[in-house]
Amino acid sequence: MDLEPHRYPSPPKVPKGLVVAGVILVALVILALFSNPFVIVPSGHVGVKLTLGKASPEEMKPGLHLIIPFIQKVELMSVRTHSYDLTGPNSINALSKDGLTINVELTTLYKIMPDKASEIYVEYGPLYEDRIIKPVIRSAVRDVIATLDSSQVYQERSLIQQKIAQQVRSELEKRFIMLDEILIRDIRLPQKVVEAIEQKRRALEEAQRMRFLVEKEKLEAERKKIEARGIAEANRIIAGSLTKEYLMWKFLENIKAYAESGNNVIILMPYDTKMMPIIQIPERRK
Repeated sequence: MDLEPHRYPSPPKVPKGLVVAGVILVALVILALFSNPFVIVPSGHVGVKLTLGKASPEEMKPGLHLIIPFIQKVELMSVRTHSYDLTGPNSINALSKDGLTINVELTTLYKIMPDKASEIYVEYGPLYEDRIIKPVIRSAVRDVIATLDSSQVYQERSLIQQKIAQQVRSELEKRFIMLDEILIRDIRLPQKVVEAIEQKRRALEEAQRMRFLVEKEKLEAERKKIEARGIAEANRIIAGSLTKEYLMWKFLENIKAYAESGNNVIILMPYDTKMMPIIQIPERRK
């Protein structure tokens, strides 16, 4: 009888390096789960994925995305319409063609091109408004104002707005930004200039009014001349038709109408220089 104890085969030895790798992998998985590897890009935005600080050329569209924690992160950039104000202390001073200082306040409506967000981030960073929009607008305003006299600046606001928008749109498109509209909020000139322009405008309006009155009087005088000529022509025609027989007939017709009225009894009717007939009109019966 064999009394020796039964010997089981010993388990194979796991390499120490493999054990360490497994532990690290498990730790990384646990760490990743706790560090939230999911990123949500909301509507109206695109995401710029940075891998160890390097921006990916492909923008992340709205939705759920998976990233590698601690290695990758996402910068959100809005593609909605934004307003950028240059007012108050940020307003723009520009020199007009005649050397006067003009102060302009405006608002810019713009949005970035969604498929160029990564390039904007790489070139200008998240503070691209101050690095792109502000200098472009300032330059455009000064260029446009420099081509106009102060009186034109005061009177042609819509033209200034149109020219500024045209130049700003061209410059921003080169930098992947779309301009919606430029809205001028205020244009201020020196007070003495404004008073001089207003005085000149009032004088011009008064001169125009006087020209209108003079023209009106000329037309009225011409109308009266035409009217007088018409009356004279009518009198000439009437005088030519007034024969002795016609006047006698008309006279008798009037006398007859007068006699038939109920207000007279006796009528004195001069006939010629020799006789004056007396016509007895009988009283009407009541």
